[in-house]
Amino acid sequence: MDESLRLAFKQFQHLWKPASFPSKTLLLKEGDVARKIFFIKKGCIRNWFNHEGKEISFQFFFEGDAVASVESFNKQTPSPYSIETIEPTEVSWLVAEDMQQMRAHPLINTYLMDRAIDRQAAFIQHFFSFLRDTPKQRYQNLLAGRPQVIQRVPLQYIASYLGITQVSLSRIRAQIK
Repeated sequence: MDESLRLAFKQFQHLWKPASFPSKTLLLKEGDVARKIFFIKKGCIRNWFNHEGKEISFQFFFEGDAVASVESFNKQTPSPYSIETIEPTEVSWLVAEDMQQMRAHPLINTYLMDRAIDRQAAFIQHFFSFLRDTPKQRYQNLLAGRPQVIQRVPLQYIASYLGITQVSLSRIRAQIK
């Protein structure tokens, strides 16, 4: 982040509120309207939804990431997924009205758009991996591209993220070691 962007963010520092949460804390429940966006200072968060009684994890976030149910936050509609801490987590959070103030700043708006594009690209890449890659290839891609997920996220969440069972994940891990 360059100095001009850092100074732009500093102008809005007073709007962010700190909070700490233990692991397994729901920050947003599927079906509720997102009122906050979270910036992770320390910890790990996952996005997940319920499919026929099973939790399906589809995104993980770590230090330096921002997380929200973006469409719910922007349009004040029910969230299609839940947001939950995986580890004890420290965040700063912001409400939608305050985010609007920040978005009015051109440097911040450009930065936020770039991050949204990056997030969408990663999500699309993950989606395509389900169409073209084997579960073993998906695990290897995750290991190579996002090792912090392998190191910090419980196996049941990794398995659901990869679209496999924990037993299959254990077999794949044994083959790769």
